[in-house]
Amino acid sequence: MIASKPVRLLSLAIVALVVVTGVRAVVGGFAFGGELLDATPGRSDGPGQRTAGVVAYVLDGDTVQVTTEDGRNVRVRFLGISAPEIPHPGKPGECYGFAATRHLKKLVPAGTRVTLVSDPTQDDVDAYGRWLRYVQAFGRDVGAAQIRAGAATARDSSAPVSRHAAYVELEEAARGRGAGMWASCR
Repeated sequence: MIASKPVRLLSLAIVALVVVTGVRAVVGGFAFGGELLDATPGRSDGPGQRTAGVVAYVLDGDTVQVTTEDGRNVRVRFLGISAPEIPHPGKPGECYGFAATRHLKKLVPAGTRVTLVSDPTQDDVDAYGRWLRYVQAFGRDVGAAQIRAGAATARDSSAPVSRHAAYVELEEAARGRGAGMWASCR
C-alpha cells in the first residue's frame, strides 16, 4: 500500500529534522541565546585526569550530578567558576541564580555525555564531598560558556585554577557586553 502524499511529506520532514538535530549534536553546535557552547579556553586541557560520564541533573549554575562510566553517582562542582546562588533553607538566593541554573540546563541537560577534567593545581574533592572538575561537553568547556553568557564569574581563590586568567578575560568581556547577570543585576 502506498502512503498518501501528505503522509510521505510529513515522514520526510520528520526524518530531515532528526538528521539535522543529530548532526548538530555530534558537531557540538547546539545553541542557547545565540551562543554556541564553543567557549575558549577548553579545547586542550593539559595533564588533568579525565572521567567520562552522563549528566543526571543540574543542581544549580555551577554544580551537576553525574553518573560516571563505571556507575558512580558523583556531585561535581565546576572548577574556576562561581554562579549566583539559588535559595537554600535559611539562605535567600542571589540575583540571577535561577537564570544561571536554567542556562546550565540548556548547555548540559540530563543525558548529556560529559568529560570531567581535574586540575593538578587543585584538590580533587571539596569540604562537601563534591568532585572539583572542569566539565566538558562536545569537547568544549562548559564553565567557560557559563562565564561567557554572564551566568557565572571567574572564581577567585587563594590557589587559582590553571584556567583562571582565561576565565577572567571571558568575565571581563561578558561584563563589557552586559551579558546575563551583568545586565540584570545592578
